[in-house]
Amino acid sequence: MSDKFTNNVRARLYKQGYQGFTKDDYTSAALAVECDDLNNPTKEQLSQAVDYLKAKATSQLSVVDDPVEEKFLIQVEKEQAETELETGALAVAPQDVGEMITSKAAVLGVILSEQQINDIADSVDTLASTFDEILEQVETALLAYADFSANQVDAKIEQTLTRVQERVVNRHEQSRDKLSLGLTGISAALEASRNQTKSQLSGILARLNMAQ
Repeated sequence: MSDKFTNNVRARLYKQGYQGFTKDDYTSAALAVECDDLNNPTKEQLSQAVDYLKAKATSQLSVVDDPVEEKFLIQVEKEQAETELETGALAVAPQDVGEMITSKAAVLGVILSEQQINDIADSVDTLASTFDEILEQVETALLAYADFSANQVDAKIEQTLTRVQERVVNRHEQSRDKLSLGLTGISAALEASRNQTKSQLSGILARLNMAQ
């Protein structure tokens, strides 16, 4: 079963009237455009691979002086540089942004998981005019994440303190109720004892009166 890279490139070439490429040709094209994951190629890699094989088919790329891949990549880099100059944008690869985030986070003492790095990278505009702008965006995104994390910690601390306070109040009320019940019981016992003593004294006095 062919991979996604080969299927897409073959289909695009077929629509443009190019056929007859071998498996080695597609492998060579994948190497030329640095497509490491053949089942997850980018649109740019697919377009570059089509141009590469079209040029190879029409013998526009020479293999006399340098390898085909090297010359093709030089041409691609030149075209990308010209595009960046025309648009005024400086394209940065997502993995480069991830490395910048990891490095900056280490400086700030922030530990991030791979998913957190990816989430922060998604918020960074990689088509900025200068690297300084991208670095500023990375720092801003990291500081925003740090604030968000700190707010979460503060919220958890507040919840914990609230639960502790409620527990203290509840236990105090329970202790007060228990003490009140205990005092009521003691008071009742003392009253019963006094009544019993009075009854006994009354009986003794009655018997003394009768004896006289």
